Amino acid sequence: MLPLLSTAQSAPVPVDEDAVYLIRRLSTLTRSLNQNSHTTVQPLLAKDVAAFMEQSRLHNLAKGWGQTDNSNISLVLSNTGEWAQPDGAGAIDARRPLGPFYQKMTDMLYLNNRRFFMSVNPMLGLQGMYENFDEETDIKFNWTAGARIRAKYKNYLGLDFKLQYISEQPAKYYHQLNQSRNTVIGGTRNFDYNRGNQRYGYVLPTGSISASVLKDYVSLNVGYDYFKIGQGQRGLMLSDFSGPVGFANLRTKVWQLQYDNVFLRLSPDRDIPGSALTANAANYKFAAAHQLSANINKWLNIGLYEMVVFSRNEGFELSYLNPVIFYRAMERSLGSPDKVAIGLNASAIPVKKLRLYGQFFINEFIAKEFFGSNKYMHNKWGAQLGFNYYDVFNVSNLDLQLEGNVIRPYTFQHTFRGAEYIPSNFTNNNLPLGHPLGAGFRELLAIVRYQPSPRLNFEAKMMLYQRGVDTADQNFGNDLSKAYSQNVPNRYGVKMVNGLQLDRTLYSLKAAYQLAPNLFFDLGGVYGRFNYKEAAEHTSHYQFWTGLRLNISARDYTQF
Repeated sequence: MLPLLSTAQSAPVPVDEDAVYLIRRLSTLTRSLNQNSHTTVQPLLAKDVAAFMEQSRLHNLAKGWGQTDNSNISLVLSNTGEWAQPDGAGAIDARRPLGPFYQKMTDMLYLNNRRFFMSVNPMLGLQGMYENFDEETDIKFNWTAGARIRAKYKNYLGLDFKLQYISEQPAKYYHQLNQSRNTVIGGTRNFDYNRGNQRYGYVLPTGSISASVLKDYVSLNVGYDYFKIGQGQRGLMLSDFSGPVGFANLRTKVWQLQYDNVFLRLSPDRDIPGSALTANAANYKFAAAHQLSANINKWLNIGLYEMVVFSRNEGFELSYLNPVIFYRAMERSLGSPDKVAIGLNASAIPVKKLRLYGQFFINEFIAKEFFGSNKYMHNKWGAQLGFNYYDVFNVSNLDLQLEGNVIRPYTFQHTFRGAEYIPSNFTNNNLPLGHPLGAGFRELLAIVRYQPSPRLNFEAKMMLYQRGVDTADQNFGNDLSKAYSQNVPNRYGVKMVNGLQLDRTLYSLKAAYQLAPNLFFDLGGVYGRFNYKEAAEHTSHYQFWTGLRLNISARDYTQF
């Protein structure tokens, strides 16, 4: 018999780097993980975020946070305050309400009578950018307009829905990728494009409805939104780069364990310029993932996961609803045509202020070839290793992150079954489903964040990578929409960077000043270089940008 709906459910928080970052920072400073702070699978539950922030406020009474951390806690708690205990009144009262508006510091319209909660907020953004790309200059503008509604009934049901219209003139290299893949990075399949000014316009609806299945233990969230799996800055197999996905997430929590069953509806590859493989793509493409996360003790978290991507013309295959982890991996070894990867991730806090994290996954494994030195093309794996150092040299809110990522060529490609191409590659919206670089690369990221006051943030970023680029009709394993059984130059001797080598450097600096809760003034600059090693070709670029935004994140053109 199925359990009745109970009273401990919440809507998920969208993939929100600020909230996740704050949870990891505070956990590391106290060297104490919490059952509510499993952050590998995002979005997080708003209830869990609110509970963590309330515990952090109690910690402040005992030992004390700095003014900046206290302010950040209050802001995140206000954005999830409907799930605060005991009556959902966690949102902070505004100092100067505007009549019936902004009675709470983060909500334009706010209603909470302990049975029903609802908040309505505008989403607005305007960004201007001056760009020099290979000595060609341009001035570009982006704007966003929309609204967000959060609601709950008692504690039975939660809703979080956003509707935005986005008009974007992206950075030149983003535009080039959009054109080469017939898509919009981070957007939807349906968009308008003005060739004259290289402007993209599209409606972006995202959100979810959630319900509790078993009080305090099992929750179900269903929606269309961004999803990410990983402990680092990058999600290797599943990230929010390509765009939103349809999803259902069944999350179970027992003791210090969290088990996620994630089912995704993806957009199969279609109409990619120059690709013959996408002409006969399946009507539907799906993914199923299982992630078991365990807080071994107060400072060590270990997770096991698997993910399978598959396509069916008739819809979702019901056998993939099996909740047992590694079930599909075993079936794959018996001849299933679908694409399966399994892996391990971990994070540890060996001392206060220092968090170590890593991930390793395998897509195909043949022991003789894997441990040999012949660089077999079907040695398909990826890895991530990084650390966060908070309050560097005892400077409050000066944080350093260093991360390295590698993924072997051919890892996320798929092949033919007879004469039929199986579009079970790890893509969505014609883009990599996980890491923006797809496969066949090595990357180093360094990020310094400094928040000298509650209202002012600085971020400096350095990105260095080397990746392979396919040339002519050759398949060197870097384009995820190709079949690994076609046009492969060599099956052995496949290096991490295979084919024409592209060296990329990027440096960025940005500042954000909070004029009011969730209202930011942004200023930033980017310098980068693309260098094709063997071809002796290079392109340099720089941008300066500024903007205002309310209840949205700044558009980031430093992802690849």
